Amino acid sequence: MKTIGEIMQTTVVSVQETDPVDGVGKKMLESGHHSLPVLDAEGRVTGIITERDLIDAHRQVHLPTVISLMDIIVPISGMHEYAEDLRKVTAVDARGLATRRHLQLAHPEENLDAVADRMFQHHLHALPVVDQEGKLQGMVSRSDILRELLAQS
Repeated sequence: MKTIGEIMQTTVVSVQETDPVDGVGKKMLESGHHSLPVLDAEGRVTGIITERDLIDAHRQVHLPTVISLMDIIVPISGMHEYAEDLRKVTAVDARGLATRRHLQLAHPEENLDAVADRMFQHHLHALPVVDQEGKLQGMVSRSDILRELLAQS
C-alpha cells in the first residue's frame, strides 16, 4: 500500500497567520478548497481554517443557558460553545480564527489506512501533511485516498 507522501497534493493553497479573516474567506472561495492550512513565518502548520470556521465568524453569538441562584449566575450548558463562537467572531486574522486545539496532521511516511481512520474518527475532509519540523509538505483529502483505493482494485 502506498504512503501519504505518494498520494498527497503538493501544490497547496495556504494562508499566513497574519492574513485578515476576510482575505482568508476570499482565498478559500477562489481556490475551491474546503479548508486551508495556516502557516507561521517559518512555514510550519499552526492551525487549519475550514468553511465552518468562516461561517461561524460571521454568525451571531448565542449566549449560554444560565440560572440565577441567590444572586449567583450558574451556567447550565453551552459555555464551551459560547467561548468558541466568541473566539471566532472576534478574530481579525487567521491566527485567531484557526482551529489549533486537536489539530490533526499527517506525515508523508504514514500509510493510507491510518490516515483514513483518523480522518473519519475526527470527521475531517483533508489533512495537512508535514515533515518532522512541522513544515507543510502537502495536503491529503478523502478524495485522494479514495482515488488511490479505486486504482488498486
